[in-house]
Amino acid sequence: MTDSAGSGDERALYLRIADDIRTKIVDGRIAAGERVGSDSTLAAEWRTTRPTVRQALDVLRAEGWIVRQPGRGTFARRRPAVSVQWATDRYQRDSSGPTSPFARDAAKVKATADWRYITRRERAEPDIAARLGIEAGDHVMRTEYVFLANGQPTQSSVSWEPFALVGGTAIEEPEGSDGPVGVVARFDTIGVHIDAVTEIVRARPALDAERQALGLSSGSWVQVVERAHLAGERPVETADIVRPAEDAARGYRIPIGGA
Repeated sequence: MTDSAGSGDERALYLRIADDIRTKIVDGRIAAGERVGSDSTLAAEWRTTRPTVRQALDVLRAEGWIVRQPGRGTFARRRPAVSVQWATDRYQRDSSGPTSPFARDAAKVKATADWRYITRRERAEPDIAARLGIEAGDHVMRTEYVFLANGQPTQSSVSWEPFALVGGTAIEEPEGSDGPVGVVARFDTIGVHIDAVTEIVRARPALDAERQALGLSSGSWVQVVERAHLAGERPVETADIVRPAEDAARGYRIPIGGA
């Protein structure tokens, strides 16, 4: 039984209860899908009232740590299998055939990859124009994506490509044609050889639209990747990629020279 008195922690009791349960989920003492404990059991453990326990559970539900199933109880939320994205090699040309990095990531965890998209031509806003090295107001092809693994949304993105480069070609619209999948393979078909990708990775709270698209709880954070595909020094595509922070494992393989 946990004695809530004399702990030296001056925070409200419901916050300490939430922190204790959160810690147990993180370190595996409460496994994904395992019951957290009934309101009455937790109230007895912490020598408090059920409303205080429910207040703690409301915090954890808003953060996405638990789910409450009517008639069954409260459970640690099951989290999707995470494939580490090795940022130094995930954009390489694939000898087994052209495909997208997302499809390869999904295959590593034996998930079926799919995506929804909307493409339209529009004029570049100043920040996107700067990222592509074009003039503000120039036309770009803008594509919004929601990526799914086993039918569940796991990632969203928006990409932009200069219309002056892709307009009138077989890859003018990134999806819906009989051509190859993936930025590198697509540009290869029009003789534009991509030889580098840059990424800037940040984390921030999810926006409302992102929570809706990815099925995230209030209070969730996301990892945002600002990406650019380069042919020489010329950006030929840029994108903002959004993934739930809890699923966004990213690794780096860094060669060391000068033996």
